Amino acid sequence: MRACGLFAVAAFLVVAAPVQAEETASVSESVYVTPGAVRSWQMEGKEVFFLDVREADEFEAGHLPGAKNILWTQVGSVTDQLPKDRPIVTYCIHSAHRAPEAAKTLRSLGFPNAYVLEGGIVAWQAGGLSLRANTARAPEILPYSDRCATGKKQG
Repeated sequence: MRACGLFAVAAFLVVAAPVQAEETASVSESVYVTPGAVRSWQMEGKEVFFLDVREADEFEAGHLPGAKNILWTQVGSVTDQLPKDRPIVTYCIHSAHRAPEAAKTLRSLGFPNAYVLEGGIVAWQAGGLSLRANTARAPEILPYSDRCATGKKQG
């Protein structure tokens, strides 16, 4: 099976088998939370800080409402801009690499409330939840199958 096919199966399994956030993870682990769990937090009145760790053009293409865009490699240098009193939910396209790394960095810097959005922005949108975008300037976010066919990588 091609690498794209393996990833597609793994991505399906991640989205199809939701994981609830675990509060007891070590600082070296990423803690995943499903879009449904995040939505439940919001419905209960819990404020959630969304941290989009993608490139600026990806953010412009579409992002979660109220999200702050900080490149995943930069999160360690901007901790003074992040809340310690509410959940920080990091995400990227599928939350397969960038978001987990950002959450691990935050946890190691004293943010035990840092989570990874299970399945990323793709799972958020697939769950019927809204996105914000600057459609006048936004580049297209390619579906996974198209990225495999064209060799473009998004994470």
